[in-house]
Amino acid sequence: MEVALLIPFLESTMLFSLMYKNYERDLKKELYLCHKNMGISMTELMHMPIFDRKYYIRLHNKTVEEEKKQFQQLKH
Repeated sequence: MEVALLIPFLESTMLFSLMYKNYERDLKKELYLCHKNMGISMTELMHMPIFDRKYYIRLHNKTVEEEKKQFQQLKH
């Protein structure tokens, strides 16, 4: 049985909170992808400290990579 895998959704360069030209666009994308991929409510995301949100993104991406490795091992 094949399982649909999650994917990491933010590049490491976006894990830093800096004000730059496209900051607002990237922030909205980050919030949306957290909501979509991790199931965190938008209200909760809007009130969550940035440091915590970045931690959960890194943890999510690490988990996804581990699941991906396990899936690849099962295929071989």
